[in-house]
Amino acid sequence: MNINHKGVLKLTKMEKKFLRKQSKARHVLLKHEGIQAVSYPTQSLVIANGGLGNGVSRKQLLLTLEKCGPVEALLMPPNKPYAFVIFQTIEESKKAYFTLNGKEIIDDLGQKIFLYLNFVEKAQWKNMGLEALPPGLLVVEEIISSEEEKKLLESVNWTEDTGNQNFQRSLKHRRVKHFGYEFHYESNTVDKDKPLPGG
Repeated sequence: MNINHKGVLKLTKMEKKFLRKQSKARHVLLKHEGIQAVSYPTQSLVIANGGLGNGVSRKQLLLTLEKCGPVEALLMPPNKPYAFVIFQTIEESKKAYFTLNGKEIIDDLGQKIFLYLNFVEKAQWKNMGLEALPPGLLVVEEIISSEEEKKLLESVNWTEDTGNQNFQRSLKHRRVKHFGYEFHYESNTVDKDKPLPGG
């Protein structure tokens, strides 16, 4: 940005274009998704054009974001053109805002995509309609009793195939048996390119 002789801030053509695009992204997110951007720094950012619906992969976006600091969470709703990122500190979030806003990345198909970031009070994961079930799916809460649950858990052979290091993962409040692919809990994904042996 340049300052002219009267002390007025003068924007370049590219800066004006960027501000228009960022403003438009903020307006579209509010109008169509109800996502309200805030004018002050927070730990959470919404990344317009950085979603799965735009062909941006989770791995690619995470690598880009981690250059600004440790990412606490990256939320990418299915088929949406935006994502949410939560950094550990506001300083890291501010760094991402200033470093990545207007940054060009290449999507999975080789297309150029420009990211537009805005601060949000919180990542609105639950308010985005993700609770909507696929057609025909019915969720029945508490369908089995505690005793039946205990019997089911006891019926799983947790000790077979002890030669395979991936056969069982011990978590704080649960036991996990993997079939086919290892589940990455830090990102809630599986890597389809790396099936487990015998999977």
